[in-house]
Amino acid sequence: MYDTEQRTVGKALQKAFDETERSEDRLRLVIDTIPTLVWRAGPEGSPDFLNQPALDYTGLSLEQATLGWPRAFHPDDKKRMLIEWNAIRESGRRGALEARLRRFDGEYRWLLFRAVPLRNEAGDIVKWYGSATDIEDRKLTEEALRESAQRFRDYAETASDWLWESGPDHEITRISDQLDSLGLFPSAATGLARWDIATDVETEPEKWRQHRAMHDAHLPFRNFVYRTTSSSGSAVYIQTSGKPFFDAKGNFLGYRGTGTDITAAIRAEQTEEALRKAQTELAHVTRVTMLGEMTASISHEVNQPLSAVVSAAGACLRWLDRDIPNLDEARRAVDWIIKEGNRASEVVRRVRALANKTSTEKVPVDVSDVAKEAVELMRPATVKHGISLRTEFASALPMVLGDRVQLQQVIINLMMNGIEAMQTVTDQRRELLVRSECDQSHGVLVSVTDTGPGISSENADRLFDAFFTTKSSGMGMGLSICRSIIQAHGGRISAVSSAGPGARFQLTLPLHQEDT
Repeated sequence: MYDTEQRTVGKALQKAFDETERSEDRLRLVIDTIPTLVWRAGPEGSPDFLNQPALDYTGLSLEQATLGWPRAFHPDDKKRMLIEWNAIRESGRRGALEARLRRFDGEYRWLLFRAVPLRNEAGDIVKWYGSATDIEDRKLTEEALRESAQRFRDYAETASDWLWESGPDHEITRISDQLDSLGLFPSAATGLARWDIATDVETEPEKWRQHRAMHDAHLPFRNFVYRTTSSSGSAVYIQTSGKPFFDAKGNFLGYRGTGTDITAAIRAEQTEEALRKAQTELAHVTRVTMLGEMTASISHEVNQPLSAVVSAAGACLRWLDRDIPNLDEARRAVDWIIKEGNRASEVVRRVRALANKTSTEKVPVDVSDVAKEAVELMRPATVKHGISLRTEFASALPMVLGDRVQLQQVIINLMMNGIEAMQTVTDQRRELLVRSECDQSHGVLVSVTDTGPGISSENADRLFDAFFTTKSSGMGMGLSICRSIIQAHGGRISAVSSAGPGARFQLTLPLHQEDT
């Protein structure tokens, strides 16, 4: 009986032992199969167990890991890791740390170590259980994000532009510190909408109406320019662009954008516009002054066709007053009246066009026709000064795109300079040659050549400079204005001493695109 019970108990114990052994095998199989590194350490912190993935990852044996495990960590991380691991053990609570561990191939990779204490019934720690997860890829991503964030932070801090953000009510919530350089303090702009700090809302209401409408519609905007005032009271011009942003549900959260100080550019444009107006005024004064000198000659030229009209009208009356009116002769007299009237009208038209202060209007023109008109206006002046006027105009020249009056002004100015240059010439023939021709560079060339004293070498490079003149009564603006006009037409103007006595001024204009 006793032996039977003994055998029964033995079989039960053997079965329990076998079951326990099988459970331990299954547990070990599970621990070795999970895709993470599992470890166990004693209360003093030294590991006494690593699962198979941990052994495979490190390439260490359990004995090597138990005796020399700190040497597997990166030298730069070892000291910090030991301090943090000791702090976790002393706290007696679960904890985590990050460090670089040497892999089986010698590469150090970042791992996240987590540890949890196991206590006995008395509450004492008997073991530490933990896991280690490879976070190298996450670390690289975090580092890349940090570098990217720093790079864009450097861009934002060193760029002349500044960044801003506004809320759903369009009031500024964030803005860069670059505004300090403009005398616009960021703190002063925060909490205000753009139209609250602008000073041109009342003077440009339509611009602001459209701008606010885009905001209300939550639309992006670009290169919006407005004026405000700095802390010193000076005007500041700002160009800004913005883009709306929304939350995951599509709710409007506000705008983000950039701002740029364009005060210097705006003031440069204003200065340039003022200079253009001043140049236009000066050119007008030059034309009127020139006309004043030509008044006597022009009146003589107008008087000729008017006298012819009176004579023809008298002849017409005489032919009609005969007992038998001679209608053929009367008709010829009327035709003569019409012809001379048109000639007088043309003289007046050319003078009025030259005297009027009108804006530039570029149209296709024949440079030869423009030069002929200028010659007719200047012909009385050449007769008055005893100068022989000769012309050589090419026929069927290609058209150029230009302002007829301005081009005529340039040619008249060059002819007037030639006339004045020859006033001191007494020992040779005084001649003025005006020529038009095709240029070798596929443009149209007009030249004015005189037989005056020519151009000295020291003055050749300064002829077209503003306020430079070789005449005692000159202002030094005529040739400078001529150059500005020709450059505005896309052409060029130059002056050289001619082969014989005198000088030659020539201008070249590009062909009209259609003719090209």
